[in-house]
Amino acid sequence: MNPQGELDFSGGQAEDGFTHWQAQRKLALLELARALNLPLNHQVEVWLPGGIRLRGKLLLQEEKLFLPVNGAEQVRLEVDHVPFFMHEMESCVRLD
Repeated sequence: MNPQGELDFSGGQAEDGFTHWQAQRKLALLELARALNLPLNHQVEVWLPGGIRLRGKLLLQEEKLFLPVNGAEQVRLEVDHVPFFMHEMESCVRLD
């Protein structure tokens, strides 16, 4: 399997291609979650500075398949539609 990822326009079933693409995206998200050491797409309790507590599903604010060059400082997350940078988290506990 080519780790770079590319679109194959050689034919075949469109449904198979879309299903394969979705599976690749899910795998990439799992790898990113492991790299960041975060429970992405799970119910969490996050504490932010100032005693702010958020409860809900931890999501990437925008989809990223790779970490930025300058690390996790630029990764934006959200819980319950509240955006924040990863480095702003004081704690994150998975609830499920």
